[in-house]
Amino acid sequence: MIGRYFRFVHTNRHGLAFGALLMALASFGQTFFIALFGAHLRHDFGLSDGGLGTAYAIATFASAFTLQRVGRWIDPVGLPRYTVGVAVLLACACVLMAFNTSIAGLVLTLYMLRLGGQGLMVHTAATATARGFPRQRGTALSLANLGGAVGEGVLPLAVAGGMATIGWRGIWGVAAVIVFVGAIGALHWAPGKPVTEGQRGGSAGPQIHGIQRSRSLWRDKCFLLTLPVALAPSFISTGFLFNQARLLQEKGWAFEIWASWFVSFALTRGIAMVLIGPVIDKVGAVRLLPLFALPLAVAMASIAFVHSSWGMPLFLLPTGLSAGLSSTLLTALLVELYGVARLAEVRSTLASASVIASGLAPIMMGYLIDGGVSLSSQADVCLVYTLLSILLAFRVRYHAQAMVA
Repeated sequence: MIGRYFRFVHTNRHGLAFGALLMALASFGQTFFIALFGAHLRHDFGLSDGGLGTAYAIATFASAFTLQRVGRWIDPVGLPRYTVGVAVLLACACVLMAFNTSIAGLVLTLYMLRLGGQGLMVHTAATATARGFPRQRGTALSLANLGGAVGEGVLPLAVAGGMATIGWRGIWGVAAVIVFVGAIGALHWAPGKPVTEGQRGGSAGPQIHGIQRSRSLWRDKCFLLTLPVALAPSFISTGFLFNQARLLQEKGWAFEIWASWFVSFALTRGIAMVLIGPVIDKVGAVRLLPLFALPLAVAMASIAFVHSSWGMPLFLLPTGLSAGLSSTLLTALLVELYGVARLAEVRSTLASASVIASGLAPIMMGYLIDGGVSLSSQADVCLVYTLLSILLAFRVRYHAQAMVA
């Protein structure tokens, strides 16, 4: 397996580097990176925890609605120009964060960060990679997604070092340069013209992609059955990680130990990405769909029932595993169900829903905390939701085959 991976990477290093670099650059618009500056944002803008969470949620919701429309432009605009446009958007957001002093400007900045980073930069990388590697799509997506795992592992340490030297606003100025230069550099490795279904010549793993009618996805039973399990990591992981300071306080866990385990979270996510790719190519993403949320159920059980320090790895490691599996699996699933022709449309719609879920989590959990509902109690509800979503996911393949027939 390792030998095949090295050969695949060597043969396709340029296309893979494009996806991985864009995934890494998307980190500047991800929740984990923005949350590193939470204390500074609250202090400089005079916001409470709830105020910052509300601003973040408003920006996230707005970016989600924009993403559903703008995500489709990748086809008529073309990959090179689209990539440059996304990079300009994200770099400008970083510049605004470095110099803005108003609350209204903060909301605009967060909107641009969420749209350009978690939204469009990830969408560009995943769409280009999925189309560029029709025969080994799962493996390619898993390797490209490693860029995001590298960002999670490296950027928190870089921010900790940069705070003492250039300050938190200076870090955002450097980020703007990195985003623009990195994206322009990535274009030298961009995949060629996307492969169409007729040109594919077959691919590993079962392919369904018969659900290609133009009807609304919101009336598509397969899509609706997929949503609950697909959105579980976005809502649950974002919500608990965004409130990690409150979680540590509630459980009595030490921050230093938590930080050390968080590195393992990133490593687990990366390992999961590498391992899941060949499995997707062999057995198909539809069959694996119900399984990727099982680790998330374990993570929720650890928050709900474990109060010792062992709860930290029991939460972070399964959460990283689930995040790694979903980041590769969901894009491959959409190709199997809908084909590459509708990938930009379908993926942008799912990404939009995921962004909305990630925006809802901080504000909903925050208000529940304010109302006296502990995170342990909230984890009980999330555990039940995850298990129910897994049951629904088992129905996706049945309905997909019925619609094709």
